[in-house]
Amino acid sequence: MTRNLDGRRLLVTGGAGGIGLATTRRLLADGATVAVLDRNALDHRTFGERPPFSAECDVAAPDSVAAAVSDLASRLGGIDGVVTCAGVTHGSTVEETSPAAWQRMIDVNLTGTFLCVQQALPYLLENPASALVTIGSVGALVAAGRSAAYDATKGGVLALTRSIAVEYADRGLRANCVCPGLVATDLAANSAADTAGLRPDLRPTVAGRVRPPAARAADPAEIAAVIAFALSADASFVTGACLPADGGYTAV
Repeated sequence: MTRNLDGRRLLVTGGAGGIGLATTRRLLADGATVAVLDRNALDHRTFGERPPFSAECDVAAPDSVAAAVSDLASRLGGIDGVVTCAGVTHGSTVEETSPAAWQRMIDVNLTGTFLCVQQALPYLLENPASALVTIGSVGALVAAGRSAAYDATKGGVLALTRSIAVEYADRGLRANCVCPGLVATDLAANSAADTAGLRPDLRPTVAGRVRPPAARAADPAEIAAVIAFALSADASFVTGACLPADGGYTAV
């Protein structure tokens, strides 16, 4: 594997599971020093001789984010890039979505992304070639038939990312949004274990839902590879972009 991220100091939110964990492993393999910010404790024993740094944090809580980012930036010696993988989902229609469930998705998916970026910005702007990668969804681009509330939060993440790209392009910060399709993770089940009555069913048979031509779920490592590219110098002229990794979902 080409070590495209040698020497980079990278922060991954939601890095203890799913796409976040796969991304953490990929970035370490590519030569980066990585710090993970997650509600769940990280099992450092599974990483061999080069485990990531980590801090427990609720991305929806401003004080928790501020403390965790400050701590991890100190341990990393700075931050060159951020990946915002922390998120929750909900498998209900609009009429079934409670105000509490709606608010929890807004708090984690959209506000959590904003808070983590905001706290990391002073460190990112110290580096003339820094990068941000947010995690959106095909639901930010098309009606995915999963959850209108979830799709709305991911649409917000995409818009936020594009605005950041434009706002800070002249200061060397690139910002891109990776939008996965169906991925083989425990996101739905983990969301169901969260607060606000989030449910695990993703309603895969919603009428009119488009099925991806690839006809399979992605392995989280396949999404991590796209994220690693977006963080690397190979993507030096890519900013403000939406990068679908969806098996052709948005092509039909």
